[in-house]
Amino acid sequence: MLSKITSASVHGIDAILVTLETDISRGMPGLNVVGLADMTVKEARERIRTAIINSDAEYPKGRITVNMAPAGIRKRGSHYDLGMAIGILASSGQLFDQDLRKYAFIGELSLDGSICKCSGILPMVIAMRNAGVERVIVPYANRQEAALVTGIDILPAENLVQVVSHFNLNEQLAVYNSSEYDMLEMYSCEGGLDFADVKGQEAVKRAITIAVSGGHGILMTGSPATGKTMISERIPSIMPLMTEEDVLEATIIYSVAGLLTENMPCITVRPFRQPHHRITCAGLIGGGGIPMPGEITLADKGVLFLDEVGEFDRNVIDTLRVPLEKKKISIVRHGEKYVFPADFMLVAATNPCKCGYFGDPNHECTCTRKEIKNYRSRLTGPILDRIDMHITLNPIGFDELSRVGGQSSADMREQIERVRQIQRDRYKSAGISLNGQIDDHLSDQYCALDGESADLLSEAYRKLALNPRAVLKIRKLARTIADLDDSSNVLKQHVAEAIQYREA
Repeated sequence: MLSKITSASVHGIDAILVTLETDISRGMPGLNVVGLADMTVKEARERIRTAIINSDAEYPKGRITVNMAPAGIRKRGSHYDLGMAIGILASSGQLFDQDLRKYAFIGELSLDGSICKCSGILPMVIAMRNAGVERVIVPYANRQEAALVTGIDILPAENLVQVVSHFNLNEQLAVYNSSEYDMLEMYSCEGGLDFADVKGQEAVKRAITIAVSGGHGILMTGSPATGKTMISERIPSIMPLMTEEDVLEATIIYSVAGLLTENMPCITVRPFRQPHHRITCAGLIGGGGIPMPGEITLADKGVLFLDEVGEFDRNVIDTLRVPLEKKKISIVRHGEKYVFPADFMLVAATNPCKCGYFGDPNHECTCTRKEIKNYRSRLTGPILDRIDMHITLNPIGFDELSRVGGQSSADMREQIERVRQIQRDRYKSAGISLNGQIDDHLSDQYCALDGESADLLSEAYRKLALNPRAVLKIRKLARTIADLDDSSNVLKQHVAEAIQYREA
């Protein structure tokens, strides 16, 4: 008897539906899996056989063949176990209800029949919903993650016995009701890091407000203990709350990466990723034999903080070029293309030299000219061009440490949300949402300069030896500064301030 079971295969951060066709015929007993299955899938034969027996069901003694269609796509992972087990039981006549077309199955089986947690549940359930599947049975531990998808019934199961009982009409699996929690209500700014803790550096807070308002990348240079890391860690606290679309995209990424937990079933807080300076290219942009998201993709919709960026390998830093421009990463493995999102805010921090005190008024630099040049050469011209804002942090005086009344995260976030709403209204028909996304095609329309502003920018172009990319960055920054000042036009003072952020 032939049975067909629906499951799915994760491909990057997307998923493709897979049909598990099971046939039992006479011949030498055994389970054969065909259809470009990897070793993890083929090893399922022992898990499935033992799980069926330990679930008080009968394992067929005939020749079992499972075809995973479409056969031209590689199948990886242990989440096919449950679907194959149900296919075997259906083909051997052990399920009373044979109307399996409405169902899909995801889950790894333990030897005792328990259904274990799996990675990548969210994109698979989305693919099933889009294909018209009405109900999906998932591991109980993945119930909250799967419930983020609307329009499909989620049936969590703890073991194979419960699934068999459901189809034999003994005890029905209950549809999981996700109304017990609201993913957006899980976000809380209370008790987190706050910019009110940053003493002094009000000019830097202004720069950070501009950067977050317009989605601009920023490079901070300063001596040790000037507050670079402290400021960077607080940037997520001033970013706007995530929308439902943002939450879903970020959660899909973390689902595929296997980073979701029972206590954190979805990502509702802007990600903040701080990779070590010894990270490899694959660790930063993603990759591997089976391509997985890297730190850049894990920072999607949030912040990628490169602390002491001068200590990173130069080749690793250069891999940022395309993601900063295209906001996505394309990887090709074994003839298959994987695309990962990379819509992040880059925040980089560096010392001015190896010892950290070049230009510091309170400490003497011990580096030679050659050492300073070599240290700074880690950041190449093309990368510096792609970072919108360059600012210098100065040491804090003792009087500033005891001063109170600085801007808090709530104050800064209020300004940022106001400016972002202005941008959303402006770019409704342009296909973008932030000033930082403006390209050459849109710059003349949205970053038009009057006579004085154009003259100032022209003079800066000559004196500072700027290039066309730097000019575009300055115009975009000036547009954001104008929005902060509630100005519909980009004026001379806005261009002047934007130029300051490219001189550091």
